[in-house]
Amino acid sequence: MALTHRLESFLAAHIDSVEDLEILLLVARGTASWSAETAAERLGIDTEVARARLERLAAAGLLSREAGGFRYSPADDDTRRLVAELAREYADRRANVINVIYSANLERLRKFADAFRLRKK
Repeated sequence: MALTHRLESFLAAHIDSVEDLEILLLVARGTASWSAETAAERLGIDTEVARARLERLAAAGLLSREAGGFRYSPADDDTRRLVAELAREYADRRANVINVIYSANLERLRKFADAFRLRKK
């Protein structure tokens, strides 16, 4: 079963990697503040990777920065519902979600490459 168009659009707009997704879902599970070190340890990734992903998600308006870490703080209830739907889909159909993430990345790469393609006159 395919993801909804709204969920695919959300992924394309906000999630560039599985690390982004896993960090977002980790922080969204509760009300706790997460440091890069704690998130990295929980997910088994490098601390600097976790820090960069947390910063990126905060810049996207999904997390808020606070002393010592980051907290889940979506801009509106619609975004909160989309993230909850994303968590369910990732739990039930992980491969579908990952395919959408990497398909969006491939499309961005194609558009970037096309910008440099020489055109015949």
